[in-house]
Amino acid sequence: MTPRWMHAEASIPCAVCGNRDVTIVALEDRLGKPLRSVCCRTCGLVWVDPRPDTQAIDRFYADDYRQQYKGDHQPKPKHCHRQTLGAIERAEALRPRLRQGLRVLDVGAGAGFFAYAMQRLGLAIDGIEPNQGYARFARETLGLERVQVGFLQGLHPETPYDLVTIHHVFEHLPDPRAAMAQLRALLAPDGRVLMEVPNIEATYHAPNRVFHLGHLYWFNPANLQALALQCGFAVESLRLVPRTSHIAIELRRSEGSADTAHITALLDGNAERVAAALRRHTLLAHYLGAAPYRRVLRKAWQYSREQLGVRGLRDGRAICEAACDEWLRRAP
Repeated sequence: MTPRWMHAEASIPCAVCGNRDVTIVALEDRLGKPLRSVCCRTCGLVWVDPRPDTQAIDRFYADDYRQQYKGDHQPKPKHCHRQTLGAIERAEALRPRLRQGLRVLDVGAGAGFFAYAMQRLGLAIDGIEPNQGYARFARETLGLERVQVGFLQGLHPETPYDLVTIHHVFEHLPDPRAAMAQLRALLAPDGRVLMEVPNIEATYHAPNRVFHLGHLYWFNPANLQALALQCGFAVESLRLVPRTSHIAIELRRSEGSADTAHITALLDGNAERVAAALRRHTLLAHYLGAAPYRRVLRKAWQYSREQLGVRGLRDGRAICEAACDEWLRRAP
């Protein structure tokens, strides 16, 4: 087996720059199973290589993904509470933008908690979710008939969307360039995409808990912006989410040609930056820092809050309704 940090040739070209010259940065996933992850030596994009074929990936998300990462084909009570709170946070941030007639699509709608929170604000949105069990929960338990089973590439709406949200989904898609093109095709001329993805430079997780088959790609702010610019978007805003350093980016359609000078400037030295960040993030450095211990305390607080949040509630809908009722009572 080729050791880590050796140079190699990737089996597929880099989705950002087309390069195949890579550095091997990991040989196992976070469960200790064989999984080779590589870093492009030109732009710093990290991806799983070699990768399962598209049909195998589709089957994985349709049938196995939620079971593997959440332990069930439908959300457990604690996940209902946790994900509803996250959905409320996302919906609250969008509240100033909402207006009657706004067409919104949530890509990777999961069990529908974000769509439900948006519905409580008076806006019914469309959702697409590949996992059958979670989409069924959204439709049958939360009553969200506009959440459909399917994949981003299969969407061909008659009317374009004003806003597309894609929250911790883009990194799972097998062809980022095609996905960007599809997101752009779904938008109205003045439409926006709100995206959040993990950041390969983040140190939130221990280095041996980062890579797994579910995440086919890992971006940093520079190469994510470069890809968006290449695919006909302009970057409206970009920020790092506090605590996790996830990348939150807002994109709008751009009708002009890509600014190649800006793209070159973004990627200049970026591969070295990503490689250096990965090398610095060792187990020793991670556990000598304060972050993992703060995370343990936050998790303990989160679990206790979840236990209180689901107490006496009979099902996922009741949990979701109770959290949303409390949110809207407190809202100004």
